[in-house]
Amino acid sequence: MAMAVRDARFLGADLSTTALSVGVRSEAGEEDFVSVPVAGQTTWQQQPGFDLEYLPQMILSALEKFAFRDWKFGIPGSLSFSVRQHDMVLMDADRMPLIPAISWECHVAEAEVLELEELGVDRIVGPIAPRFILPKLIWALRQDPGLVTRLAAVAATGDYVGAMLTGNLRLSASDALSNALLVQSTKQLAREAIDNTFASANWFPEVIPSGAVVGQVLPPGDRASSWHQVCKLLQGWTVGSSLGDNHASAVGCGLADEQTIVISGGSSGTVVRVCQPASKLAGKANCFEFYDDRLLLMMLPDCAIWYARFLQRNEQLPTEHDILNQSVLDSDFSQICRVRQEASQGNWTEIYPPGFDDLPWPSQVASTQFSIALELVKLVQEMLMEVQDVEWGSTRVVLTGGLCQSPFIRAVLQSGLKQLAPSVSVCVSARSDRLAFQSATYGALINSMLLGDYAHLRETSERLCPQRDCETLPADQAAILQVLIGQHLSGSTVE
Repeated sequence: MAMAVRDARFLGADLSTTALSVGVRSEAGEEDFVSVPVAGQTTWQQQPGFDLEYLPQMILSALEKFAFRDWKFGIPGSLSFSVRQHDMVLMDADRMPLIPAISWECHVAEAEVLELEELGVDRIVGPIAPRFILPKLIWALRQDPGLVTRLAAVAATGDYVGAMLTGNLRLSASDALSNALLVQSTKQLAREAIDNTFASANWFPEVIPSGAVVGQVLPPGDRASSWHQVCKLLQGWTVGSSLGDNHASAVGCGLADEQTIVISGGSSGTVVRVCQPASKLAGKANCFEFYDDRLLLMMLPDCAIWYARFLQRNEQLPTEHDILNQSVLDSDFSQICRVRQEASQGNWTEIYPPGFDDLPWPSQVASTQFSIALELVKLVQEMLMEVQDVEWGSTRVVLTGGLCQSPFIRAVLQSGLKQLAPSVSVCVSARSDRLAFQSATYGALINSMLLGDYAHLRETSERLCPQRDCETLPADQAAILQVLIGQHLSGSTVE
């Protein structure tokens, strides 16, 4: 039997290093999800990047998957993108990329960060890291000085997508604020600071608030353009300014107030919370934009990546995550030991304790999951001390991301969080559909519904992102975990 035709009203897409994930929603609230593998991975000057000429075909492939499921896009709706944070796009006068989009995986601009700090730029734009656009821009121009004569615009990949669809190039505050481009206190382009460097502020387009309307998708133009078919399908759709993926992920799992902390167990593990722009901070967290507020982020660089390395190290282990997760719950918790990480030249490696390889394999899996979750708990402990002029009034911590689908990891997080703040409620998504753990995609979808109307964010989040309390372990297992975690957490509770 043929499916009924479904008219898409909202579209949200997340572009990561591995996939373009897209969600749609009808006016009646029906939702769907598809994913397309990323194409165009490449390098420039031996640094990781992405060739953006593949991007329109990826978008088209996703739309065609929806069309196969009888979704239609002929009635204009609204759309928004979430894009891997810190992508840098250098464009010529025709808005053609001059080099591949240099991704967050590029950490080579360490000398440039030091130079910017010596100039005092960090006192204006906030803490600077080598993956940020401003230091990477200076580094790129030094690698290829000829770029300067051809360079007309610098933006993030989400801004580039908006320009290709609407003809309007804008600099979304969501990504720009976390790339050392804006004055932290005003969210305006840091012109004076940028012009005091090797770069020029004139290369950056007009700043636009997160989710605000960039424009409408243009009628299809040049048939030779790779964007022709995309514009043809989405002509007339309203495009909201893009979000950085951290911003989008927070929105997509229900972060809408200062009383919530979100822990994400993705490729990198993150702990985020919202604060007022004027809040006094300890300075250990990265600052991102969150509509009218600030998003504070602390990161475990290798989280699911750490777990994947462990699995690759043990080729005899089962490959199904459900089997691995159940084996942990059935294992002897008294054999759990801590695995530590150390960094060397930007790369992380695991330090396994003596006798680790002699443990039964379920205990090895349990020890690895425990160690990853413990690191996330310790990040929360630091985050609780980050905002110095306001006591944490949190009533809720939300768990999301692939690793947080493990019941044991959720149990470790819940036990550790209860030791830090006994009254806290630890929750996971109550949804069970395809978008339940696609937080960045769903955040982009919510952003397309708001289009800058932030006053309705909390109401929308409560309606679309229902939460349920985490399940608890049997008392004997919970008691062992409590002791194990307590051995590694310094200090008392914050309440």
